[in-house]
Amino acid sequence: MEVKPIELKHQSKLMNDYRDRKESIYKHFEYDPFQLRSYKSRQNLIIDGQYQREALVEVLKEQNSQWGMNEQVERHIDELLDERTTVVIGGQQTGVLTGPLYTIHKIISIIIQAKEQREHLGCPVVPVFWMAGEDHDFLEVDHIFTYSNQRLNKTRVNDQQPFDYKLPISKRVLPQEEAQQFIDDVFETFQETEHTKSVYQLVQDAVAKSETYVDFFAYLTQQLFALEGLVLVDADDANLRKLERPYFLQMVENRRDLAAQVTKQLNELADDNYHVNLDASLSDAHLFYHYEGERLLLEVTKEGQFQSKGGEVSFSESELKQLVDEHPELFSNNVVTRPLMQELVFPVLSFVGGPGEIAYWAALKGAFKALNLKLPIVTPRLSLTLMKRNHQSLIEHYQMDEESVINEGSYHFKMNWLTRQSKYPVKETVEEVKKQLEVVHQPLQSIAQGVSSDIEALTKTNLKQIEDEIDYVEKRIMSELNKQHEQTVKQFDELNEFYNPSGGLQERMWNIVYWLNEYGLDLPIQLTEIPPRWEQDHQFITL
Repeated sequence: MEVKPIELKHQSKLMNDYRDRKESIYKHFEYDPFQLRSYKSRQNLIIDGQYQREALVEVLKEQNSQWGMNEQVERHIDELLDERTTVVIGGQQTGVLTGPLYTIHKIISIIIQAKEQREHLGCPVVPVFWMAGEDHDFLEVDHIFTYSNQRLNKTRVNDQQPFDYKLPISKRVLPQEEAQQFIDDVFETFQETEHTKSVYQLVQDAVAKSETYVDFFAYLTQQLFALEGLVLVDADDANLRKLERPYFLQMVENRRDLAAQVTKQLNELADDNYHVNLDASLSDAHLFYHYEGERLLLEVTKEGQFQSKGGEVSFSESELKQLVDEHPELFSNNVVTRPLMQELVFPVLSFVGGPGEIAYWAALKGAFKALNLKLPIVTPRLSLTLMKRNHQSLIEHYQMDEESVINEGSYHFKMNWLTRQSKYPVKETVEEVKKQLEVVHQPLQSIAQGVSSDIEALTKTNLKQIEDEIDYVEKRIMSELNKQHEQTVKQFDELNEFYNPSGGLQERMWNIVYWLNEYGLDLPIQLTEIPPRWEQDHQFITL
């Protein structure tokens, strides 16, 4: 396994500046994640904090025992009773078969940083993964992409439950027959290897032992990272909600200040030319109410009533607080209050997030202060590309480089290669013909200019049409060359689908199960041994 860093060319300004430690973005955070002293400072703050550690340990043990908790996981949970113990935490929606690779990369990042800081601080640091079971966007979690016929194709669970029903994912029953068919469809796209049977058996067991989609995710994840003692938490759990009751009340009582702080900070970020994809207004309550099986986002009217945007429910503040007190399980957090709840429930040393998450966390410093909290260390997750060794050989053979293929894809390399295979200088000839065309067409344009503006416009349109026809001829020539070099073209196209699918990073579309089938079930554990280059844009790993 070889690990090499590369620079990404399409990162947001916010992420580039964050890694470059620019004051314009750092002023929106509390800590420098790339300085070791930040972690000691944060730990000292946590030791002085108040957490419901015993109740939290009870909830975590009950949850994790459902998914095959081993001794290492239980030991990590017990360590939370120690007031010196902190957590490195991150979360994600619970996609089928763990969803896109970036979810696995986030878990790997959490585990690596927890081990790193345990050694640095000389105190227990526990890796925790927060499963967003309360999320209701089913279309984001019901599928993966599989590779067949030289392209990635969406393969989804044929779930007959209405997809537009706002039911929390943790409440969605995993249909056994449809899930098994989904697994079979996925594995039909794989070449059989020495690992296929064991991977298939693991996934089959996960389906059989799961009642919900969250269970499916949790069981599979806990098995893949069994040796690392990863602690899982389902955010949509009734017992966890009871623990969260006083924190929901705090959020209701401080609703105005919370909303004002978030909108204020979003405006400040915009003034600094940072785009944050977060809709927020002064009327937001930043809480969901669960009503008749659906999650309804609450907002506050001018009269101070808390109501759903569709008008299904309406409460006064006192009525809402009474509901929270009596039925905390009927409430859940949105994108703004979830980080706050995470902070109140767990002794968070560091939050590990992707680029999108770090962008909206940049708007939360004031919201944390509104609840007398301090924004934790915010660490960018490791961004990775897994590379097959035979693919690296192809890249070298065709005189490409990994950084260009990951950033831009292989298309322009393919077209350049095809051009070189022709005994005719196609591209150069096309460019020369266009230049000559402009020269011979110019007298017509000059005459037209003297006749009328309409005729002048007509000649310009005429020139454009002729150029389009020339482009069409060029495409036909290149298409014919494609056919003559079909095998090589397939190799270029395969590289594109593996390393720049749909013009983006591999980790956003590929799923871990393909790689488990190729390299075995111990691959995730092997990846937790890579060097943690937190300040690096991206790393590609040759397996």
